[in-house]
Amino acid sequence: MKIICLIVFLSFFLFSFSKKPSLWPEPQNIVYGDENFQIDSSSFDFKLEGSGSTSQILQDKVEFYKKLLFPFPIKKEFKKFSFNSLLSTVVINVKSADETLQLGVNENYTISITNQESIISSQTIYGAIRGLETFSQLIYFNYTSSTYWIKNGPLLIIDYPRFKWRGILIDTSRHYIPTESMKLMIEAMAFNKMNTLHWHATDAQSFPLFINKYPELSQKGAYFDGDYSYSNEEVNDIVSYAKSFGIRVVIEIDGPGHSASFGKGIPSMISNCPKFLDNINSISLNPTQNFTYQVLTDIWKEMSTLFIDNFIHFGGDEVYYECWKEDPQINQWMQEHNMTTTQLEEYYFTNMNIIKSTISKKTIFWESVYDLKNFDILKDSIVQLWTDITKAQEVINSGIQVINSFGWYLDRQVPGPDIHYEFLDTWKDFYSLEPFDYVSQNQEMFLGGEACSWSEQVNWSSISNRIWPRASAVAERLWSSRNVNDISDATLRLNDFSCRLINRGIPSAPLVPGACYIGKMH
Repeated sequence: MKIICLIVFLSFFLFSFSKKPSLWPEPQNIVYGDENFQIDSSSFDFKLEGSGSTSQILQDKVEFYKKLLFPFPIKKEFKKFSFNSLLSTVVINVKSADETLQLGVNENYTISITNQESIISSQTIYGAIRGLETFSQLIYFNYTSSTYWIKNGPLLIIDYPRFKWRGILIDTSRHYIPTESMKLMIEAMAFNKMNTLHWHATDAQSFPLFINKYPELSQKGAYFDGDYSYSNEEVNDIVSYAKSFGIRVVIEIDGPGHSASFGKGIPSMISNCPKFLDNINSISLNPTQNFTYQVLTDIWKEMSTLFIDNFIHFGGDEVYYECWKEDPQINQWMQEHNMTTTQLEEYYFTNMNIIKSTISKKTIFWESVYDLKNFDILKDSIVQLWTDITKAQEVINSGIQVINSFGWYLDRQVPGPDIHYEFLDTWKDFYSLEPFDYVSQNQEMFLGGEACSWSEQVNWSSISNRIWPRASAVAERLWSSRNVNDISDATLRLNDFSCRLINRGIPSAPLVPGACYIGKMH
């Protein structure tokens, strides 16, 4: 009877290891076998080799991941199952210690796990960090035996991103998001192999960035008399924390539309259009006065020292001309200069490009600026699409690079036809949107995209499970091969990944009925 029970147990045990590893996002290439490697969590360690071993960022991330690998306690006495190989050390070999992080940094990595040796290898520290994430997802906890395993050895993974721009937009104007919450979202982005945090810092509702030369902007423009704002030190903390995970931070200060919050601190900067006070999203900067550009120059010079990325976002979305038409001073100025409202908007962005030239940055604009068809404004810039991805090929044909957010708005059921009974199922629409269905030529000009977390109805307490795991669908679409598109397979892997996020302290919503193992309850 004991022999029969043992056979049944072993059959169940081995069957549980039969499927391929559940990884998110799916690697570009993976070859796996049918062996199972046991891990002694009490003695397991990484060994750094190569020039990259001197990088403090890499050393810190190794320690970070060591704390994540084994979330559940094992039995007091480690017991090795004699029929399995034991994995005790993984070598991380990184060729370069260069910590420079800009668009296009090499994120490639290779993982090789055999019964002889296990190696994560990469050219850069950021590739190694992506490899560490994949390795961490290979580890499986058997809660019945309280043991850790790697399934399906020997394993060979050769992985790299499909697109170089893979991001999340976080809006801190409609609701203030505390620094610690921002850092938690950065961790979650790294777990998804995302690499760009688009910080939509300001909008009509609040101006939460402290500006040294104009402290009144946040003191009067941020919530609670400026208390809910980001100091220079906090900005530095967020930017450096993101860099440590291989994530760039691109700052957006929107304009000339969505700018009512400027007026709380500096009233003369905004247009005088009281008819629009009921919808402050319609209130714009006054683009006719030199003082407006002086303030913006000072702001962007300060931001350029805080944000190390080569790109900044000038906004440019939804400029309501009727606000300008209501302002007598602006109307008089347009008449004197023989300008239409469209030409006035072009005048604003021409001046913004002069500011750009003084700080040596490249710019991103929302697609509304492209619609002006003034290509001098858009020279050496990126257009971010959000209303129509079918426009992507047209923009590219104009010689302009594109990032996409159409279909990836986390606050709306788009691009689907609003048919999902469960709001969370919108992830399937995000996942099914294939960019190259709309771009057939010069595809290298399509850089990637961003899932956008607009915060009208999102605050620090809800942001995480409003983003995750739905934005993970965008993460895989932008990292993995185009032919990774099976919804049924993705549902299983994404549900596993959502549980992994929860065990790492990231609130994440469930996709299907079930339970995430978070430890023994009794």
